[in-house]
Amino acid sequence: MRDKSWRWGYLVAGIALRVALLVFGAYQDAHSHVPYTDVDYSVFNDGAHAIVTGCPVSRTVGSELYVAESDLFNVPELADLNCARGIVPAVARFVLEYEPKKEDVKDSWVTSIVSLSYTITHPIFHLLAVIGDPYSRETYRYTPLLALLLTPGHLVSNVWVYAGKLLFAAADIGCALLMWRILDIRAMRYANIYPAFAHAAVTHLPGILWLVNPFPAQISTRGSSDSLVGLLILAFLSLLLRATPETALVDDRDFRKQADVDEAYKSDNKETPSQPAPKYKPSDISVVSEPAFHAAAALLALAVHVKLFPVIYGVAIMAHLANYRRHALAVMCGISKPKHYDVHELGIQFACRAAVYYILLNFATWCIWGQPFLDNALFYHFSRRDHRHNFSIYFLPTYLGLDGSGGDYAQISFQLLNSPYISFIPQFVTVAAVGLLLGGSDLIMSCFVQTVVFVAWNKVYTSQYFLWYLWFVPIVGVTLRFRGRWHVALLLAVWVGTQAMWLYQAYRLEFEGQDSFVALWFSSLALLAGQAWAAGTLVKAWARWRVEQRAARVKATKSK
Repeated sequence: MRDKSWRWGYLVAGIALRVALLVFGAYQDAHSHVPYTDVDYSVFNDGAHAIVTGCPVSRTVGSELYVAESDLFNVPELADLNCARGIVPAVARFVLEYEPKKEDVKDSWVTSIVSLSYTITHPIFHLLAVIGDPYSRETYRYTPLLALLLTPGHLVSNVWVYAGKLLFAAADIGCALLMWRILDIRAMRYANIYPAFAHAAVTHLPGILWLVNPFPAQISTRGSSDSLVGLLILAFLSLLLRATPETALVDDRDFRKQADVDEAYKSDNKETPSQPAPKYKPSDISVVSEPAFHAAAALLALAVHVKLFPVIYGVAIMAHLANYRRHALAVMCGISKPKHYDVHELGIQFACRAAVYYILLNFATWCIWGQPFLDNALFYHFSRRDHRHNFSIYFLPTYLGLDGSGGDYAQISFQLLNSPYISFIPQFVTVAAVGLLLGGSDLIMSCFVQTVVFVAWNKVYTSQYFLWYLWFVPIVGVTLRFRGRWHVALLLAVWVGTQAMWLYQAYRLEFEGQDSFVALWFSSLALLAGQAWAAGTLVKAWARWRVEQRAARVKATKSK
């Protein structure tokens, strides 16, 4: 009851904080030269407005200027229209254009059926025909589903100013609820083994580090959509852990040792009656919840569709599912040395399902919004280059490589560092290594460290990108054991100090007009080193916690 009252208190405080920030933001936007609302929020809403108003039927099938779909691009009077470029809206406009008129319908049962079918399907074709193109907004580089989510706010005058922010703030609150959900799943399954999962921190960390933390609250209320991504990631992890429990938290080493003992017993007792045959075959082993397993794959696909970076969790998921499968084969089938396919079968199934869902999502959006969707929401992010100063170590090579100045060697070096594809190499090598090393032991911790490494190596990133791994902190915080408060203080000092160093150099460049590009780049290198050190420190703190918990468990067992 006490935990529930604390959680309700945190929820009320979190909602109140976000409402207060929304009110403050509205006031600042109206009275200050420095707006509270993030510039991306205007981009989202411009895209939503284009979907609602970009392609009125009166200007297409209801106009004499429109005869064929090509007229939308060739007739000057229709050049201001922003219709969706996919095949589905084009077919819908074609059907409406050649819909039979009542006076043309002859009295026969065939024409009556055709006329009735047109009458029934007319609203659907009309809805598809008027869909606008969010990519008519020059800097809209997101999934069209995001703009589609904000369209209800544009159906009523002046509502759009608040509708999206309320949605993002609600997703922010939903993230905290899912944090508690994941921690409750772990507490229910493992608290008897790891008492830390039943500690009061399970309640307080999501409340303190997320709900009443002004950093994520102000990001969502300024109009950032990242809270939606966090909601999808935490939801897919919650479902995946429900379908495939973290066996490494139970008996990662113990079940392997027991399997080796069983194997040795069988080999030493060949003449004695053999032990009972295993009850199950490898093909009989499944997940705890098939619907949750399917839903987890679908939500991961949706998360990658909305924001590409969650694809990095694939390696950790494969390692987690392999460990789950290996444990099941040892315990339920008595197989201590399973075949590789038997171990990875579940991971292959999950990868295939997630890939199918992702392809279907992209195909559906392509059918409606066409090539602009592929160019802006997918291909752009692989070739993106940003020469404006940001935390990334790649900003200066990108900036210097713009004019092509310098000698041959310097130019080749700049071109290599400036290539958006070169930056993926250290990023994905380190991310994959972390997933392989940690994924089978602790899926949440692996996703957390992978995201820290991914952001640190990213070719473009700002303070807002820190939110991508902040939603893991309240969950993994329960499983960290630092050497003392000084250790936590040192970690925070390095994390904040390297950012402050960079921000000081950026201030000199941006506001004082000083040539601090080189100093700013060295600050980016220091920030990268600080992030790497912080990631390593967190992994050591996590390993220290696991060792302590195992030692406490062994001691408790011996005392009995």
